[in-house]
Order: sequence, then C-alpha cells, then structure tokens
Amino acid sequence: MRTTLRRLTLAAAVSAVMAGTLAAAPFAVPSATPTSGFIQLYVVREADDSAAEDQSFTCAPNGGHHPDPGGACAAMAAAGGDLDRLAGDPGLVCPDLVDPVTATAYGNWGGQEITWQKKYTSLCLLHRAATPVF
Repeated sequence: MRTTLRRLTLAAAVSAVMAGTLAAAPFAVPSATPTSGFIQLYVVREADDSAAEDQSFTCAPNGGHHPDPGGACAAMAAAGGDLDRLAGDPGLVCPDLVDPVTATAYGNWGGQEITWQKKYTSLCLLHRAATPVF
C-alpha cells in the first residue's frame, strides 16, 4: 500500500512538472504581430509650412515611395504598429538646432487604422526617434 501511494505521488509530481514544461515549450506559433499595411508619412517645417518629407510605404509586399520600405516595415512590425514605440536610433547625434517639424502618419497596419502626429524641435530629432520609418 505504501509503495502504491509513493508511486501515485511520484506520478502526480512528474505529471505536474511535465505539464509546466510543455506549457512553456517554445513551439513554432505564427506571429500575432501583423506585418501588412500602407502608411503615408508627412513632415512639415513649422517655420514656413513647407514639406520636409512626403513618403509612403507598403508592407507585405514591401514597396512604395520610401528610401527603405523593408526597414520601415520591420520597424513597424517590431513596434506592433505603434509609432510611439519605434526604436529609432538613440545614438544619432543631433546638432542643437531649433527648426520645429510636425510629423504625421496615417494609413493602416494589419487592418487597423493609424492616425499619428507628433511635433519635434528638429528634423534630426524626428529621425533619431523614428528612423527608419521617418
């Protein structure tokens, strides 16, 4: 009787460990991060309302009027389609120049509408925060 009880206890412990291990196992699951979309980008200098940049890109397939649509698509995917979460290039050194710009993006990402706008004190600071998208 004691041996049977030990075996049952051991079996239950092994089952619990296996269930936890299997639940945490890295199975290949399709990514939930959407990687398709169309984004239109505008950057306007506030001093004279002139267009500093006017670009667009598509993802899946990558293309558009953007110098690096593949990089922009990868950055958007890494940020989950949230332009406020772009990694940018924090190592980019910007001169202490004040030439305010307003960056605007709209379109869709993974079927979700995107409307985003943010002001920066210079074009360089925008690029530091949002490259390679902007």
